[in-house]
Amino acid sequence: MWQLAQKIYEIERDPRSYIWMQENFTTSWTNFSSGRIWTAATAMFSHQGFQHILFNMFTFYFLARPVLSILGPRRFLSLYIGGGLVSSFGSMYWHNKIKHRDTSSLGASGAVFAVNGFLACVAPKMIFQIYGIIPVPAWLFVSGVFVFDVISAMSDKRRETDTAGHVAGILAGIAYYLLKRFGL
Repeated sequence: MWQLAQKIYEIERDPRSYIWMQENFTTSWTNFSSGRIWTAATAMFSHQGFQHILFNMFTFYFLARPVLSILGPRRFLSLYIGGGLVSSFGSMYWHNKIKHRDTSSLGASGAVFAVNGFLACVAPKMIFQIYGIIPVPAWLFVSGVFVFDVISAMSDKRRETDTAGHVAGILAGIAYYLLKRFGL
């Protein structure tokens, strides 16, 4: 839908479709404070580019199966949707309250990283294949991504990527594991 909104703007010079997408499928402090609270959920199903959705779904494809077999469908959905929501709210908080700017965000990365964080806790020695060729234990991969994204969020070097949302997603996955592990 983003591509369609972009084409309409390019051809007709009418930004309404693009603005509608921005207001309904991205998470931001402006959207949330304007009463569009659903954007915390819709943003996790919205991707602007083919490469963006391809990377998220490729990762999801390989991580979802083992987690789904551990949790079952209902708990898996609660982890995935909950992780996406925590990612959205964590991102909004970070950008608005810490960085003092209103940044919009979208994509499934936070939810996917919640699944990642959970799986690294359940099976820390499980081997992840980075780019399909570099074997790394799950705990090392998730720890490395976490540190990299914390540094990136603090330094503002990767403004095109919502690294604060990634961090919140990983923390949500770890929290979900701890809640299940200790029966809370």
